[in-house]
Amino acid sequence: MHQESGQERQLIWAFWLAAALAAIGGVLPVVVGGTSSRIAGVIIPFGIAAVALGLCAILHSAGRGITSALYFVAGLALVFGILSMFALPLQQAVLGTCPAPPQPCSSGLQRPLTVAENTGMGFGAGFAIASIFVGFFGLFVLYRGRALPTPAPPVRKIPPVAATASPPSPPSPPASPAAPAAPSPQSSAPENGATPEMDELELPAHEEEERPELPPHESAPPTT
Repeated sequence: MHQESGQERQLIWAFWLAAALAAIGGVLPVVVGGTSSRIAGVIIPFGIAAVALGLCAILHSAGRGITSALYFVAGLALVFGILSMFALPLQQAVLGTCPAPPQPCSSGLQRPLTVAENTGMGFGAGFAIASIFVGFFGLFVLYRGRALPTPAPPVRKIPPVAATASPPSPPSPPASPAAPAAPSPQSSAPENGATPEMDELELPAHEEEERPELPPHESAPPTT
């Protein structure tokens, strides 16, 4: 419980801090550059982001889906405000700027950025980026706390069972006398006390077959 409450406080403070940073980032360009500044309109998207991050701190218990959607809206508004501020110097770098007064300015061109506008642009972009990262930390704490809950220690509710004496085991039957081992046929006669067998099978004597005699060879008479 203490760990969950600590994580909840962290994400609430992270979202409120991100909302404050977004609000400061939208007010500083107006304060530094004045209401007539060309980057004063950034207060509108930064204000929307501050409101969305504040709702994340209030509605974080409603679910991760609602909190993620609100953080997405806040991040989109902050990125839009940053791009709208840096679009002005980019446009001047591409199209060019008017010459310094009292020279006339041609149509379609703008005056160069003033020091106050550059300062307000830098502060606004820095606070917006810090607000995005702090809000992401709060969202990370929210997802981590829901994904890894702390398991409660197990509590034993069943009383322990008393150990009962085991019944005596029945007596084992007496062992039967071992039968004498049969004599091995490969053992010698003096060892097993038996006489060698005399009735051995005798093989018949080898008899040679009589072959018929060939007639004597008659030599041919000599020729004259």
